Amino acid sequence: MKSEFKICTVVQGKSLETFVKNLKKAQTTAKMVELRADSINHFDIDDLEIIKGLTKLPSIFTFRHESEGGLFTGASSKQTKILKRAFELGFTYIDIAMGNPIVKELSAKEKKQLLLSWHDNKKTPPYKELENMLYRMRLLKPAIIKMATFVNNWDDILVLGSILKERISDEKLIVIGMGKKGEITRLMFPPIGSYIAYVSMKGEKNIAPGMLTEGDFKPIVKFLKHKK
Repeated sequence: MKSEFKICTVVQGKSLETFVKNLKKAQTTAKMVELRADSINHFDIDDLEIIKGLTKLPSIFTFRHESEGGLFTGASSKQTKILKRAFELGFTYIDIAMGNPIVKELSAKEKKQLLLSWHDNKKTPPYKELENMLYRMRLLKPAIIKMATFVNNWDDILVLGSILKERISDEKLIVIGMGKKGEITRLMFPPIGSYIAYVSMKGEKNIAPGMLTEGDFKPIVKFLKHKK
């Protein structure tokens, strides 16, 4: 089942100043941005309004704890406060990890902003385990579901492809294979149904293993437009 996918440029920075500079730069060419606020050292809840005020494109706000595969190393209580404030400020989507207690506290209105994510940074579990996880994530009724696993071999890519085939009509499902061997999934999966292709800014170090750049997608986008 095919769908028109979004290309989302990842914005990061170790300081708020660097992050803001990268955000402004990204928005000159991007059509959607992921705001990796968890990359900012000493990020404070008051910094949220600065970032929101400068964000002019559809956005995904991400503040993932290191225990969830993210970069934030502080207290979970601080993460919770920042995520709740992000919903209040109205970012297009807020990425929250499956298993984070805040998910069960969200209202129906807030779930329209929820990008529910699940990562396995070491391996790709068997198909049945991933199918079960997808079922559990669907029960929470998020706006978008994201599943990302580390690819160690070709069989892992086949498993992820089978999960992507489970996408139901109009469902916004993202399936990603991480790591060098998973790069091919970042190119192949969006045109066949994976909702968002995450890309890094030109000249920036990839925040996730195997992530591609905006330029890598230009031939694919050009081909798909020509095909129409």
